[in-house]
Order: sequence, then structure tokens, then C-alpha cells
Amino acid sequence: MRTVKKTIFTLNVDGYAPEITALTYPLIEAYADKIGADFHIISERKFPEWPVTYEKLQIYELAQEMGNDWNIYIDSDALVHPDTPDLTLLIPRDTVAHFGKDYAPTRWRSDRFFKRDGRNFGSGNWLTVASDLCIDLWKPLDDLTPVQAIANIFPTVSERISGVVNRAHLIDDYVLSRNIAKYGLKATTFLEIFTEELGYKEVKDANGKVIQPAGGNFFYHHYLFPTAQKVIEMKKVLRYWRVVEIMGLDVEDETPIDQAERIPGRMARVELSWLFNTSKNMESVVEIGSLNGRSTFVLCSGCNGGKGKVYAIDPWIFYGDWMAASDLQLASYKPGESFFKEFLKNCGHFPHLTAIKNTSVEAAKSFPDIEPDMVFIDGNHDYKSVLADLKAWAPRAKKLVCGHDLDEVGCEGVRKAITKYFGMDKVAVGPRTLWSVNVEQQG
Repeated sequence: MRTVKKTIFTLNVDGYAPEITALTYPLIEAYADKIGADFHIISERKFPEWPVTYEKLQIYELAQEMGNDWNIYIDSDALVHPDTPDLTLLIPRDTVAHFGKDYAPTRWRSDRFFKRDGRNFGSGNWLTVASDLCIDLWKPLDDLTPVQAIANIFPTVSERISGVVNRAHLIDDYVLSRNIAKYGLKATTFLEIFTEELGYKEVKDANGKVIQPAGGNFFYHHYLFPTAQKVIEMKKVLRYWRVVEIMGLDVEDETPIDQAERIPGRMARVELSWLFNTSKNMESVVEIGSLNGRSTFVLCSGCNGGKGKVYAIDPWIFYGDWMAASDLQLASYKPGESFFKEFLKNCGHFPHLTAIKNTSVEAAKSFPDIEPDMVFIDGNHDYKSVLADLKAWAPRAKKLVCGHDLDEVGCEGVRKAITKYFGMDKVAVGPRTLWSVNVEQQG
């Protein structure tokens, strides 16, 4: 019985992002070994007049020269879970498959092939599988010049504002979409197969957190992140998959910022990093508004090298409204119920943390002797509440008063209150929506 010939292809011209491929290639190579496939890296240019992503179309000739029965393309920045099944067993030989698909007219100008075909199947070519019967999927264009083809590409708004993707970058997605229509290739997605046929439907916990995404957890790919952010996110996925040690991957231990990012909340990584580094120079911090403990975690980790005193002040009472948003994972609570246990689950292990279940004004009355180096304000964001927090705690700060959500939509009261109390000329802004006043310098 003849052995089925399979090859996994990827594209890597000019040594693309070695910090990424150090994470992805061991997984792709292990997957190739699992399914009995060769692994081939396209590393040289054959179509220099075209954008570099067009080089993926070398598969059209390479696959025929190799005598492949099946061809799998996986982008160099895609993670493949070790449990991923052999994708060639999931589709018939007369059908091509991507992980997902787009509605073609949102990104491509329709020509006679798209209009005649009518399916409007838009390729997402970071993961593609096709047999020798469907090799025309990767056939290079023979009726359009590079200028003409790129003129038919219209990136989405999210792609344009990412700063990562432009028209030329999407040339491979465009060509494969057009070839599906031009040659009438049957097409499906693994997202549909995994979800509908294999039962990997989206699963959420009681708080609305997705614990299993639709389509399973077999792949990770995010093409809109710059390289540095992509590496950070990929390392999180690898830790979540628990494959770092078994695959021998060089992934350093999690930082407090990495750990805090797993706690539901809305503070960005750059803001968490600022709080962590700033609190290192403080012996004590008062935090007003802690919620699930996302910012509390980095304050406790950073304050005086993790040995400083942190006071977290919050009533921890669920009252609906913005607190019911799915990203905060508190929707299972009823108005008036305490969600303090969520905070303790995330931050209760810090020995130098004191949690004060009260409003900031009442807490100030109950603890008149607390005089911290730093006060961080992130409670209610209306003008009266922020001003009350400032009046209650800013006079006690020895070094720094800072806060969150300056100029955030719906938080207009923050700027108004700090302008009233300090005057904006004394306020440093950033990173992002953080603000701070060095009261030590102000005297």
C-alpha cells in the first residue's frame, strides 16, 4: 500500500522574527512528525516583483514536484497545539479548507469570477489544506499584474489601523479567494468542522468567561499584533496550553504583569507595567477601587519589592450597569451581592495586603493614621466621586497621587475633578489613560 505523501509548508524569507519562530517551529515540526508529513520552509524569492506573501504560491509547483497527495500551509507565526488531529483526515480530497473565512466583498473588488461563483468565499490563508486534486488553489495569477491585483484589495478598518497590514500584505488571501471562485473549488473551514461535526462548541463558565472557544483550542494566530506584542500573547497561550516544558520551549517565567493580565479588568498592559514599576519606589500604597484585583496584583507585587504595605479600598458590591459587562466576569452576581471572594481569589495570598470593604470616604474616617507614599484612584469616575476621593486621600500622600481613565469615554468627571483639585498644569498624563501628580515635588 502506497504511503500518503504530505508536506507542511511555511514561509520565512530573510529570517522572519526568530523570537516568534523559536516558539512556533518546534510545534509545527512536532505536528508534522505526528501526522507523517515533511516540513518545508519557503525561504527564497521566486516572485520578486510581487509582495513577499505572494511567495506562498510557490506551493503550486513545489507540491507537484514533490508528488504530494496533501499540502498544508501554516504561517510561521501560528501556534499548533500538540493535540491537533490530522487535518487531511477531516476533508475530502476534492475540497480545500482554511481555519475560517471572510465575506469576500468586504476586502476584495469582485470580478467576473467572484460574481459567477457567487459563494463570496474569502480566504484566511494562515492555515490552508488542499490535496493534489485542488492544487489550483495556489496557482499564481496569469491574468493580472501586481499593480492590478493589489488595486483590488481593500483592507478592513481594523487591518488598516493596526499599522501591520496593508493592501500588498493581503495578496495571498486575495489570490486564493479568487482561485476558489475561478476554478470552482469546493471550500470549507475547520472552524465549521470542529464546531459542527466534532462538537467543539464555545463553552462559557458561570461568569460568562469563554473556557473553550468555538472550534476547539487547536490553533493560535493573531496577524494584527506587532512582533513584540505577538510574542507576549503567544507565550501566554503556550503557558495556558501547558506545553512549555513538554516541548522544551524557551519561555521565561511569568512576570507579575503577565499574571495580572489573567485577572478580569480593563487596565492595559502598559498601564499595569507603569503601576508595577512606580510602586517599587513606594513603601506603602492606597488603592481606591480594586474590583477583581487586576491593578492590586501589580501594586502588591511591586510595592517596595513586594514587601510594602498595600491598602485596597472597595465595597466589592455588585450593582449592575457597567459591572455586568462580560469582560469583567461578574455577571453571575445579583445587584447588592458581594463579589469580594473574586478579589480574594486573585489577591488574597499577598501577606502585606489589607483589604478595606468600604467607600474611600468612609475608609478615610475609619483609618485616620494611614499616610501612604502613593494613592491610586480608580473608583467611581463621576466628578463628585473622584473629587471626594481626592479630598479624602490626596492630602495624606507623601509622594504621588495618580489615577486611571483620564479622558476615557464616559469618565469625563476624572479630568474635571483633578483640574479642580490640582490644576492640569501639575498633572502628568500617561501612559494611556493614567494620570499622576508628584506631590513630593509640589511641596
